[in-house]
Amino acid sequence: MSVLLVTLAPAPRWQRIAAGRVTASGDGWPQADAATPLILAVPGEDAALHWLDLPDLAPAQAAAAARLALGDRLADAEAHVAVAPGSGRRVVAVTAHAAMAAWMAGAANAGWSAAAILPDTLLLPAPATGWAVWRDGDRVVARSSDAGFAGEADLAAAIIGDAPVTPATPALPDPLPLSLLVGDFAPVSRWRPPAGQVRRLGWLAAAIALLWVAGDVAALLRARAAASAADAETVALAGTPGADGPGALAAMQAKARSRGAGGGLASLAAPVMQALAQRPGAGLASLEYSPAGGLVAGVAGGSAEAQALASAVGAAGLSANVGGTRATADASITDVTVRAR
Repeated sequence: MSVLLVTLAPAPRWQRIAAGRVTASGDGWPQADAATPLILAVPGEDAALHWLDLPDLAPAQAAAAARLALGDRLADAEAHVAVAPGSGRRVVAVTAHAAMAAWMAGAANAGWSAAAILPDTLLLPAPATGWAVWRDGDRVVARSSDAGFAGEADLAAAIIGDAPVTPATPALPDPLPLSLLVGDFAPVSRWRPPAGQVRRLGWLAAAIALLWVAGDVAALLRARAAASAADAETVALAGTPGADGPGALAAMQAKARSRGAGGGLASLAAPVMQALAQRPGAGLASLEYSPAGGLVAGVAGGSAEAQALASAVGAAGLSANVGGTRATADASITDVTVRAR
């Protein structure tokens, strides 16, 4: 699979890279291609680099630790901070929120959404000693083992001084040292069911909602007449149209647990639903529930699918027994009885 590297300074240029080799290049923004990941290299002049010794932390915690360590070296208290993964001494990039927003808007205007963003100073290899330097007209990009910057030639000469200089060419590192797409700019990932599962998950949610009303909620209504208004809310939630399966189920489980009904269907339905979603060959022909008998799922697709469902439910900490198989006009159905252990 190829990736696209776009560098913004001094003007947008692109390279298509496959297997570590540049296969095509050009000036400006290339034609948008949703199938190709975009790596955006932004001007090092607008992204300060620091090397800090930090423990292995989650991205948000690492950014907070870096802010504390940098202290008054942060010109902007609200600066955007990204920390390289790992532990120990590693690179930290600091830039402005406005710059991040502008870079992402520029990519969006060209029809692209960046998979990663990094300062172009990190496109240079880290030399063992001295500085790796790339000259592009009047612009100089330089990197040492623990520093990096970009600017005009006079500034570069003043910073580098008499240190050894090695000419270098920017290249996409593998793996990337860091990405600026964290924190407020982290991509939002949404769970999507596998292809062909959307209709089935919706049907499962509807069937479980009906069982919920007939089982735990009905018993709860009988036991707590004084809480009829709250219980009616639970019933309404169970039948809410348009809710996605996992979200509606989680909400119903939370309601039931808060009202003392979490030991019945609430504790059985989620593992069954999850296991069925992972078995494309299994169909759900029927569902029955009673507090004494547990949840009985009629599984279409053969006894092997029923046994696989029972194993998955058992691994989730429940008791699952595979019953007999009966033939119908459309398929064979095997009952799987699920109970709490």
